[in-house]
Amino acid sequence: MINILYIAGAGRSGSTLLERILGQIEGCVAVGEFRHLWRLAPSRQQCGCGELLDRCSFWRSVLGRVHVEPDNQTFEAMHDAQRQVDRVRYIPQMISPGPAGRAFGQRQADYSDVLRQMYLAIHEITGASVIVDSSKDVSTLYLLSEMNDVCIRVLHMVRDSRAVAYSWTREKVRLHVVEKGSYMPRYSPQHSAGDWMSRNILTEMARSRAGGYKRLRYEDLLAHPREAIESIARFIQLPSADLGFIAGNELKFSRVNHTIAGNPSLLEKRPVRLRIDNDWQQEMKPAHKAIVTALTWPLLKRYGYI
Repeated sequence: MINILYIAGAGRSGSTLLERILGQIEGCVAVGEFRHLWRLAPSRQQCGCGELLDRCSFWRSVLGRVHVEPDNQTFEAMHDAQRQVDRVRYIPQMISPGPAGRAFGQRQADYSDVLRQMYLAIHEITGASVIVDSSKDVSTLYLLSEMNDVCIRVLHMVRDSRAVAYSWTREKVRLHVVEKGSYMPRYSPQHSAGDWMSRNILTEMARSRAGGYKRLRYEDLLAHPREAIESIARFIQLPSADLGFIAGNELKFSRVNHTIAGNPSLLEKRPVRLRIDNDWQQEMKPAHKAIVTALTWPLLKRYGYI
């Protein structure tokens, strides 16, 4: 059985920090946003260990086990195959294939088989009890839930929608992309609010597909990191996990994780002092704050933000 902790929810909700923390626990291996493995050529993206993906011994071993070449042409083909099945628009077909569903079903089976083999390779190479995948997208969650030999637990990460919307207006460099000056997209508050609502609603709707579901607020992780991680460790059946790397609000990272869309190893090893980021409360335009609050208030209330 392959045990996967799938971190779901909206972007900019703290999933990268959480996966880095969980990757320090013996018995866990963090692979980053695994669904984005094929998005860039392996010669253009940097693994969390600091190596280019096509030179990383870990990913070369994983890909080798499933007979996938770490070259640009193969990654392009895999990305095309993924886009034909792993998107939110295809969720209805995953749940209930219609008359035209045979071709889709075959594409889904072919891609899912490669995906399952890769998770199995990660499990066998690392010996980890739990694979931490921070892909977040619900469509991937549905694909995983269809696999018979996969036990998927969902960790639903939520953050105040106004903080998320403010974060998406700020300029951030893509650290995992080789080319300098590559930036993450920026979105309007209205777009961010809609995305936040849809992703969180879809995640809650998918909870019945998983072998377990737990919701965590990003703000609670920052305020009480040890308690939050202890709770997650129990959730993934690692109750005796050594959390000595958490001292108050300071985290000391010693284990290097081979994460997709991850940060270089220098950042992995640097101690991190956690603090609650409330910059949005002072710096976000009042009009933007009002718009996001109005568009997302049902879930803001549900998650205890208002």
